[in-house]
Amino acid sequence: MYSVIIHRRAAHYLQKLTPDQQIRIKRALNEISHDPFGLPEIKNMLGDWAGYKRIKVASIRIIFWVDKVKKIVYIDHIGSRGDVYKKS
Repeated sequence: MYSVIIHRRAAHYLQKLTPDQQIRIKRALNEISHDPFGLPEIKNMLGDWAGYKRIKVASIRIIFWVDKVKKIVYIDHIGSRGDVYKKS
């Protein structure tokens, strides 16, 4: 099992969501912590985002990368499709 570290901007966005959306996101994060490579919903990203992975939860995207050596999943962004792909 991998540890999950959520960036403060992602945590802030998560707090703004409805309780139902929060439950769905937390369920996805739990699945990612168990298997960040084998889930069919997880896609590798390209271009500026090479090295990152993403998973969709309804209209929300979770952008993350994995440190295999330390067994940590870093959640960098959680947000709507239109906003999450803009690097800040």
